Amino acid sequence: MLGNKEGTFAAKLRLSPLLAFLATPLRIFCSPQVAAGAFFALVVLEASPAMAVQVHGPPEGYYVHQMAHLFFTVALVFMLAFLHARPLGKGKAWHYFKLSLFFFLLWNLWTFTAHLLAHHLPPEAFATEGRLWTHRFNVQLSVSSLLYYITRFDHLLCLPGIWFLLQSLKTFCLEITQDAKKKEADHE
Repeated sequence: MLGNKEGTFAAKLRLSPLLAFLATPLRIFCSPQVAAGAFFALVVLEASPAMAVQVHGPPEGYYVHQMAHLFFTVALVFMLAFLHARPLGKGKAWHYFKLSLFFFLLWNLWTFTAHLLAHHLPPEAFATEGRLWTHRFNVQLSVSSLLYYITRFDHLLCLPGIWFLLQSLKTFCLEITQDAKKKEADHE
């Protein structure tokens, strides 16, 4: 016969054995993991096209975007120069942080160049039928079009920058916890 074992969910709620039997599958289906999986499935299955390529309206959007790249470049150069002239610390974490700044600087200059080249290509160079998957580069090969195509691989510089930034943050956290443990051991 059905019975409630001590310490179980049903025993804590003082449910009858029949209600406990019915509540167990409900408890499993209401777990955070199942809810997160169901939400993920709904998002993936019901997603509309992402439209991840942002088009900047002419000419203001293009100018503002390029100015943002220039300001970001100036900020990165300033940070690198400041950290070189007056180092805040030494060690692996600071080395990773400087490498991340360097890769972000390269990425920013690379992307700025890609935007310049795209701006100078004719509109016929891009063939699109309204969907992201059918967006193609459709132009006769020239030096500028080939350079544009190469500069579109900017993620090859951005991803190492992100990785080095994460490694520096991870190393900073490890150093802080190790220092805290040392101080705790010294006080005992």
